[in-house]
Amino acid sequence: MTFSLAARCARTGQLGVAVASHSLGVGAVVPWARPGVGVGVTQALTDRRYGRLLPDLLANGLAPPLALKLAMIDDEKAALRQIGLVDVQGRTAGHTGGACVAHAGRRAGVGVVAQGNMLAADGLWDVMVDRFTTTPGPLAERLLAAMRAADEAGGDVRGRQAAAVRVVDGTAEGGVVLDLRVDDHPDPLAELERLHGLWRGDRLMHASIAAMLAGSEPEPILADLDLAQDAFGAGNREPSFWRCVALAAAGRPDRLLLNELVRRRPGWGELYRSITSTVERTS
Repeated sequence: MTFSLAARCARTGQLGVAVASHSLGVGAVVPWARPGVGVGVTQALTDRRYGRLLPDLLANGLAPPLALKLAMIDDEKAALRQIGLVDVQGRTAGHTGGACVAHAGRRAGVGVVAQGNMLAADGLWDVMVDRFTTTPGPLAERLLAAMRAADEAGGDVRGRQAAAVRVVDGTAEGGVVLDLRVDDHPDPLAELERLHGLWRGDRLMHASIAAMLAGSEPEPILADLDLAQDAFGAGNREPSFWRCVALAAAGRPDRLLLNELVRRRPGWGELYRSITSTVERTS
């Protein structure tokens, strides 16, 4: 009762998985991802054990087809399962049981596998792979574009409810890159896209703070904080606060912006004084 995509980015080595369904909290049960190992899904009649068995088998050096075959060997309900996985080398495997509810099917491409069941039409798995393959940019954006294409082509026959996207590094040391979920929403993919925009802004803001602490030149920091503020929107002014801090550190405090922020949230004033007290005394 779900459509999903698992993939490896050939440029960065990152691994990612995205899923959408008219099923509450689908992101908690269908996708799995292990840094440096692989990503995948277990859906239709979901069995979360596959999210433990398959990465363990991949980590032990098995290719995805053999790992899947061994994981399913004693599964009496295999005909009701739908599974897809991609390993750190971009090799894929998948299974759509004969008892999965139509429209059900899957397609594998280079470093990508798409699957779906209980969908509005045949071929949505082709739509996902085609859109993923032809979309440029970071892995998460390509995954979301593919999911949006399938949703616009009909998606889950029951409608929309939940979605998730997860990206991990291609090395075990790199860890989790992105993990976003929408458990219940009238348009979960739109909400997921909004959260992804916030995530990009948050990463940009924290990179700017790190650059400021490292003593980097202020102008690139200020430009990035402005971009982060655009991503956050008017309801969250934290990037603007850090702009005030960066300007103070550069000896160019912006009192007008700071006063505007403090009027909205008085706590910003105390935090600003705490962070910039040394700068203020020497400026």
